[in-house]
Amino acid sequence: MRILILYNVATTIKKGDELDMVCEQEIQIIVPIVATLLRAKGYEVETLETNYSLWENLKAKRPSFDLVLNLAEAFGGTNSNEVLVPTMLEALEIPFTGATAHNMTITLDKAQTKLIALANGVLTPAYQIFRDGTGSLSQNLAFPLIVKPIREEASIGIRHDSVVRDSESLQRKTKEVIRLYRQPAIVESFVVGREISVGIIGNGQNLHVLPTLEFLFAEARTPYEQIRSYEYKWGGKKEQMAEAVLSSETSALLAKYVRRIFIATECRDYARMDFRIASDGKIYLLEVNYNPGVGPNTHGLNNTLTKMASFEECSFEDLIERIILTAAQREYLV
Repeated sequence: MRILILYNVATTIKKGDELDMVCEQEIQIIVPIVATLLRAKGYEVETLETNYSLWENLKAKRPSFDLVLNLAEAFGGTNSNEVLVPTMLEALEIPFTGATAHNMTITLDKAQTKLIALANGVLTPAYQIFRDGTGSLSQNLAFPLIVKPIREEASIGIRHDSVVRDSESLQRKTKEVIRLYRQPAIVESFVVGREISVGIIGNGQNLHVLPTLEFLFAEARTPYEQIRSYEYKWGGKKEQMAEAVLSSETSALLAKYVRRIFIATECRDYARMDFRIASDGKIYLLEVNYNPGVGPNTHGLNNTLTKMASFEECSFEDLIERIILTAAQREYLV
């Protein structure tokens, strides 16, 4: 099979601040590794950056590949407009791995994701949307709260001070998020408890749920510091992750929720979902991660989906091929 790997290198900030660029750079390490391992498995591989000539480049290269492995997380050398990549692929009728433009649009929006989850019987933290940094707090919310941009991923916009415990801090953080990210801020009830993540691979009725992973926060001094802040995730230290030890009932309920939301949000091929389990055992969906980062847990990298796969003895090489074959089967290429 002939594979074209699409990737982006962000050099221009369109939203956020310079610190946000850190998470955009590891793709330059991942793409050569993925290309090398796929060639070793017998695939023909090309790579292509998603710059402003992407449309013309895709049309010119179309006869030379069968499937796109879409690792692009933005477009045009910026840290924005990721949805334009699948939009172009769909317009050109090119088969590709992972999220469609529609799926990206749904799951990037945390409020829309919540509505879908609640309609499908999955709890989410109570929330309120702030569009201009003013307005009073809803009566069904109480401190502590966590403030996030409504349409970001990879912990972008979630900093060490995103958990707020008074009105002054709430107003300051919502205004900061709106100014930096040029989008509404979503304010959620902060759920004290365990933060876990569940990966899933497949399509239709053939969905495989990976072993559950738990994020650990050994250096946190209070429960309010136990968050996957941008500093925690990208601040130079590896995230602390382990296979979650859960009851069989909780594991079964998580697997049911993940399959249900994967289908309801129209995910494809693979995804990852983050949850909080409160002290009373209730499970709350935090977000759906389409095209979750895939990279080795070597070369100074730390990838959640790869770690989950390792819990069932699936190597990084095999995980990449598994994603490709899942997409190829959906597209009737194999």
